[in-house]
Amino acid sequence: MAKCNKRMRKSSSSKWGELHSNILDIIFQSLSFKDVLRVQSVSSHWFSVSKALIASKSHLQSNNQIPWLMLPPGEQEEKQQHTNGGFRFINLEHKRVHHDIDNDILREIMAADSCCVGSSHGWLIFLDQKASPFLLNAFIQVKIHLPCLYSLLGILKIEKNIELDEYCIVYNNNPKNKVSYTTHLREKIIHKGVLSSNPCLGVNNLGVVVIYGSTRKLGYCNYGDGHHDSSWSGLDGKFWPYHDIVCYKNKLYALGENACVETWDLDGCVPIKRMEIGLCFPTKSTKMLSDFRYLYACRFYLVENLGDWLLVVRYIGEFVNGNNVVVREEDLLTDEDTHPLVCPYRTLLFHFYKLDFDEKRWIEVESLGDSALFLGGSDSISVSSSSLSGYKKNSIYFTDDYWDRMEEDYLYGGHDMGVFSMEEQMVEPIYQSGSMKIQPPPCWVAPSFW
Repeated sequence: MAKCNKRMRKSSSSKWGELHSNILDIIFQSLSFKDVLRVQSVSSHWFSVSKALIASKSHLQSNNQIPWLMLPPGEQEEKQQHTNGGFRFINLEHKRVHHDIDNDILREIMAADSCCVGSSHGWLIFLDQKASPFLLNAFIQVKIHLPCLYSLLGILKIEKNIELDEYCIVYNNNPKNKVSYTTHLREKIIHKGVLSSNPCLGVNNLGVVVIYGSTRKLGYCNYGDGHHDSSWSGLDGKFWPYHDIVCYKNKLYALGENACVETWDLDGCVPIKRMEIGLCFPTKSTKMLSDFRYLYACRFYLVENLGDWLLVVRYIGEFVNGNNVVVREEDLLTDEDTHPLVCPYRTLLFHFYKLDFDEKRWIEVESLGDSALFLGGSDSISVSSSSLSGYKKNSIYFTDDYWDRMEEDYLYGGHDMGVFSMEEQMVEPIYQSGSMKIQPPPCWVAPSFW
């Protein structure tokens, strides 16, 4: 009898594993993303059907995604003590602030002083206090741990001095003398990270690219084929230090020094360089930087827009008064106690250029047409007119990524966000936070509704 029951259980399990694809699809449609991941192990057939569903949903979302603005809790949210810790996801199209997204994981991550070093394909890329990177999808509550970065940077260990609130980094080449101190791991470890594809399509396809270290070189990790022992390796980049990286159609595009561009093919297990273009930095921006050398800081971005590759130069006034006028540091007014008045940095202007592959030069662009760009510490992306309901076309939406000055004053930092109109050549606010200090800084993240 025992053997008979055992055979019956095996037969029943086999039937469940062979349910018709249409029936499984209907069942999976009613499940959450996390539940679909859980049931994949029932059988190879269930895995195949679930993977096809995930791919179709992710592809549908990726073709119609405009990122939301993610902000930490403000004073009002902290007083109300929302269940999600007060993190706000703002849909600018509908002018709606979402407080109802369950973000226990996100709250715990922020409380542990992890810093966000990128946002890509709807996933946030974090670095914890031990310089271990991981991915988080705040909408579907899924976390993916990535391999440690120590080997890539030649690090022996990282320790934090809680009293001094700084990190001590010890390197392999000379543990006794080669020591570096920093208050923020971002400046020594990862400056920016992007994903080659959406992990929802399957971890087997996942590649992660970072700009790392004080030299700002490129690192790559192929977290594919289910190998959790994957490691980081450096890419043979020529034009470091790098300013921006973009993954587009399974290729990596990197913006290097002097606005040079390199590309790698990410189809295989090992990236293969396909192109490098040595370029001259645009004359107009060169003159601007020369004439106003101490008044502006610059950020550089690489963006794909309707088949063209754009170079975006962002000008951040180092000290900007209430009238949006750049002032010199030595000319700042002082109060009765001779303490300088706060004149925080602020973005005032952008220059745009299109890459001419034949002439190998940057050509100035005066209009983005019906497109809008979204820039900052996240993926540099372009959205076309078909998805721009509620947004301003021919404009650029930006968040604060001036890491060098973000923590220098407790009164401001993370505040530099807005929308720049190319037609009007002016910046307008996109959200009134009520405070000049926004910590952690806002970032763009594509929502996952499933």
